[in-house]
Amino acid sequence: MGTQSKSVEQLTERIDQVLREIREMDFTDYQLKKIMELKKAIEAFHEDALRKLVKIVRSTDEGKQLMLEAIEDPSVYAMLLLHGIIKQNLYTKVAAVMEEIRPYLNSHGGDIELEKIDGNVVYVRMQGACSGCSLSAVTLKNGVEEAIKARVPEVERVEMVNDLSPGYMPYKRNVDEGDLMNSGWREGPNVDELEENKPYYLTIDEVDVLLIIIDNKIMAYRNRCPHRGIPFTQETVEQEDHMVLIGHDNTLRFDLTNGECVTVPHIQLEPFPVRIENKQVWIRTGN
Repeated sequence: MGTQSKSVEQLTERIDQVLREIREMDFTDYQLKKIMELKKAIEAFHEDALRKLVKIVRSTDEGKQLMLEAIEDPSVYAMLLLHGIIKQNLYTKVAAVMEEIRPYLNSHGGDIELEKIDGNVVYVRMQGACSGCSLSAVTLKNGVEEAIKARVPEVERVEMVNDLSPGYMPYKRNVDEGDLMNSGWREGPNVDELEENKPYYLTIDEVDVLLIIIDNKIMAYRNRCPHRGIPFTQETVEQEDHMVLIGHDNTLRFDLTNGECVTVPHIQLEPFPVRIENKQVWIRTGN
């Protein structure tokens, strides 16, 4: 019976585990030094053989194509990268950093994708709502750029292809509804129940929510005036200078494109992340 193939993560973790166990054993410094020398000698032997193999394979056009296909396998790629036979290109380095920061963005209802790299300039597309506040959006963008430039020094700058869309989470495939529930997402209405620029009110986990579609993006806010503490009930909104306005009177009016109060500075509606799965709206009102 053949052995089951293990992932590259399992294999590397096993190596790290054995090395940790060796270091924790009661070896003398001399014995430990010899063990490490043996490890390096085996690695040098493997490197020499791999370099010769790669040289032979790449000697023909067919072999070069096979080599490109082979390094798509994570184990092959990791082994050749370990021995310096292939170099990690700029795109791969940046993509790896983005995978590190993606869980943080996801936890705030957002996401990021690598659009392209032109020279030493990285272009990324940011999606979703990480705060809904324009100031926080700028802070978030700066944080992404700082993370990429810190880990990949050859990057000169990071450009955002688009602005953050507060309150909106783009469609993602193959998401299990049970996983959404466990992650704090709650099911809302079907998108067909919503109309452009018309408020839709609902209550989720005893939280009043205001939903609205603006320019084909679904926005969600806590349905509560942050100053008066009472919910909005208007069935229509006002449109003025690219703003979609709602309020109990002219004293406090809020722009539903970003949640900010246009009449009193530093007051804004609390946004909620939104996503769409199979035309069903999902909202996350908790942390």
